[in-house]
Amino acid sequence: MSIRRGAATLITVAIAAFSLAACGSDDRADAGTPTTAPESFPVTLTNAWGPVTITEKPDRVVTLGYADTALARALGANIVGAVASYGSLSGDSAGKNLPYVEPLGESTTWLDPVSINVEQIAGLDPDIILANAAFSLDEPMYQLLSGIAPVVTYEEGLYRTTAEDEAERIGRALGDEPAARELVARADAAISDLRNTLPGLAGRTYLYGQAREAQVVMVVDDSNLTARFMGRLGLVPLPAVAALPGPGSVPGTVDVSYERADLFDDADVLFMTFAGGAMKSQFESGPIVARLGIMKSNRYQPLGIEAATALQSPNVVAVPWLLDQLRPGLTAAAS
Repeated sequence: MSIRRGAATLITVAIAAFSLAACGSDDRADAGTPTTAPESFPVTLTNAWGPVTITEKPDRVVTLGYADTALARALGANIVGAVASYGSLSGDSAGKNLPYVEPLGESTTWLDPVSINVEQIAGLDPDIILANAAFSLDEPMYQLLSGIAPVVTYEEGLYRTTAEDEAERIGRALGDEPAARELVARADAAISDLRNTLPGLAGRTYLYGQAREAQVVMVVDDSNLTARFMGRLGLVPLPAVAALPGPGSVPGTVDVSYERADLFDDADVLFMTFAGGAMKSQFESGPIVARLGIMKSNRYQPLGIEAATALQSPNVVAVPWLLDQLRPGLTAAAS
């Protein structure tokens, strides 16, 4: 059974329009952070659709979200099936591995994040299915997957928890919450180092959005995880755009018509993402956008698809890599 649906998030809404053998034990020795002081089992977690109990430390793991893959890999899990990168689905890149995750073994079965295939997952004989960041998951699919193995998903809703809580949740499910806390500490240290390196970021304004045919969807409210992440860097959304009436197409955003694009010029940095090269060209050549001073400066930074997917829900493993991707625009804003 395969279910295909669009995703209601800043980047995946547009990307979904592209519609778009087990991992051997030899991969585990170098899979990432070594396990330390495993948790006792059984472990019971509360999911959005009821409690789930993991009776013993999982050996065969399937991951249905990018954060799930990143965290499980960094915690040394034996991932037998993982969702392929968006770049590989959109044609932006050939690799199915995430750029901020140690590559999975050649025997890993790659799964479609837009279309969850129950039979394919059942054939992998998993001990646990991690779906905290599975944007195409719903309750009927959750119930089907629960017939295969314990499913660990979000407690309240998709992208409604902090990256820190997400990491510790997966750490508990995999039997190594202390190692998950170490990953959180590394991400915190990377953010702290960046702020120390670029002290001028404090209080600077940013805009981050996705260009669409009729408008740009701009992140403005800290109910959006991207906005919270930007806030941790010291940035604030440009007030003139944040004050526009909403809500936008995605929670925590406003939709800005191209007639109002002149507002973008006042931001200290403008990050943009696109559903493809044609949309990028259309945005940059628009009659108002093209003449903006920010577009002719290093304060404008278009982001690749993998950076955009990581930024929509910045998991702690991705943070150091993500900061490197954003650094040109951040440096421009700070100065």
